[in-house]
Amino acid sequence: MKLHRHPLSPILSPNPEKSWESGAVFNPGAAIGPDGRVVLLYRAIPEGYTPFPDRPGYDHYISSIGCAVSDDGVHFERYPSPVIQPTEPYERFGCEDARINRIDFLESPVYLITYTALSAPAFSGEGDRVALASTTDFQHFEKHGVIIPELQNKDTVIFPDRISGRVAMLHRVEPDIQIVYFDDLESLMHPDEAFWRDYRAKLDDFVVMRPHFEWEGEKIGGGCPPIKTEKGWLVIYHAKDRQAVYRAGVALLDLDKPERVIARSPYPILEPETEYERFGDINNVVFPQGAVVLNGTLYVYYGAADKVCGLATAPLAELVDYVLEFPWP
Repeated sequence: MKLHRHPLSPILSPNPEKSWESGAVFNPGAAIGPDGRVVLLYRAIPEGYTPFPDRPGYDHYISSIGCAVSDDGVHFERYPSPVIQPTEPYERFGCEDARINRIDFLESPVYLITYTALSAPAFSGEGDRVALASTTDFQHFEKHGVIIPELQNKDTVIFPDRISGRVAMLHRVEPDIQIVYFDDLESLMHPDEAFWRDYRAKLDDFVVMRPHFEWEGEKIGGGCPPIKTEKGWLVIYHAKDRQAVYRAGVALLDLDKPERVIARSPYPILEPETEYERFGDINNVVFPQGAVVLNGTLYVYYGAADKVCGLATAPLAELVDYVLEFPWP
């Protein structure tokens, strides 16, 4: 089974009228906002970055996070200015790849935004940390700083409901996807150095998924925040093979023990096929980051070739039934 690209995809492209998003807009997180509209938080890069002569990547490449809203999940209206941008030392080289995690176990919904904060230049392979911001209305945002200290890390998503009374979070230390539990949100937002020191020492004990198939040959990582279904937590994730092609995969985790994989498709559900996915700032990339359910249809928002925002869909029930065809040992 494959996700179906929406005929209007890509849904967001660089905007030459706004310098801060004139170069590239991609890797969008997604959620249903408090007013019922679909909200995207996307990575935005201004024009002027230049390719390195001797390695992949770009110089003069500092990102911020823009916001767009939609009544139908397809046609989006963008905010005029970024909503999260580098203001702190831990993110001075960019704010990237926001995931919108709607937290439903509080008195009123709160949106926790996990994003990659760069304290070293992009593409350096150093200084990538998971940072957190929060909002209740997508008008006012509060930063909470780095939440996984002293660990090169990305691709972090939070479960919307408590798991056996605790707060659960998936994250990625290459090449695997790990899980971590907290007693409460306070423990997540204000990390204890001793907790994370002990966790790092036993990192292998917390692995949920490892690269297994050829199309996952180099690494895998969290994509969209987990979606709760009657049959398990639906996880859309990304994988990079040894030819540097990024694809999207799907797995189902146990509702009560999400460290246990119930099912996992041996085949990608989305891979670079169109021109806008195959050619861009980084070729051959589909990178899912946000998903919402509208009238039983799963809308998956993804970055395409590190240049534009794409949209692909599938009936949610059909996708769950599909992945269940592949029980995980």
